[in-house]
Amino acid sequence: MKNLRLFLLSLLTACFVWVMHTFSLDYSALIPYTVRVTTNLKGYAPEAGAREILVLRGHGTGFYILKTRGWNHRPADLSLALDARWFKPAGEEPDLFQVSVADIRDKIAEQLGERFVIDFIETEQLTFSFTPQAYARVPVAAVLDLSFRPQYMQVGEVVLKPDTVLVYGDVKELQKLTQVGTGSISFRNVDKSLQGYVKIDPVPGVRIDCEQVYYDVTVDRYVETTLMLPVTAANVPAGRALMILPSQVEFTFKAAFRPRGGRITADDLSLVVDWADFIEGGGTKVIPKLVTDRDIYSWRMKPELVECIQVEE
Repeated sequence: MKNLRLFLLSLLTACFVWVMHTFSLDYSALIPYTVRVTTNLKGYAPEAGAREILVLRGHGTGFYILKTRGWNHRPADLSLALDARWFKPAGEEPDLFQVSVADIRDKIAEQLGERFVIDFIETEQLTFSFTPQAYARVPVAAVLDLSFRPQYMQVGEVVLKPDTVLVYGDVKELQKLTQVGTGSISFRNVDKSLQGYVKIDPVPGVRIDCEQVYYDVTVDRYVETTLMLPVTAANVPAGRALMILPSQVEFTFKAAFRPRGGRITADDLSLVVDWADFIEGGGTKVIPKLVTDRDIYSWRMKPELVECIQVEE
């Protein structure tokens, strides 16, 4: 009895080794797949299934072929993420699109990996019927949480790419949505420009066609200067004049720090009250305009408004 048990155990071990060896070898096979895609077609739901069966001829391990084909020989499932550029209108129906299988061969091979190597594709085209969805294009707002080292500041607005996205959902929800926000772009003691990617915060009840955006925040070192500048009038019609009070203001501005030259003086700056702005304002208090060809990051003046009195010459 002991010898019989040993014989049976040896036989089972040999059978197991034979099965593992046999099914680990490569075999040629013809395998059908049902294809489901995820894409970003404008105005449509993101997913759809192909009407045709994708048939691939190739070779793979016996384990993969057995697992894929199964005992009932039903098509295996294949999921692909494809860019919208691969889909062309099929022409038969308004929401029907077609994909050339030859164009996406690399995507299919990438999804299958080393499990199955494609030798030949039997199917030439795949068609998909997508469900239309309501959508709207809204701007993306950057959420910044930045602190800077002394004498450093953000210059200009943050640049986002893309700066707008498509959102899909119920019409009522879309009407309430004016923008979508990013996750927090948070840095401390910043002393150089920032670039990177940040995720878009999800919005309950809607789908956003983009998961992340590229951001670019320009940061520069600045110097702050205070000057006394005269305020002048421009484009005053003949026979008229503007009396401006005070005639000089304290002007404080921030500009790029340049250790070698480039210092901005009062000769580079002009504060002007345009006659048209004075008339359109309907009052006597006006904010002068800064006229300069130098790069000024920010400025303020004291007082913030000047009094303008119209007089006849």
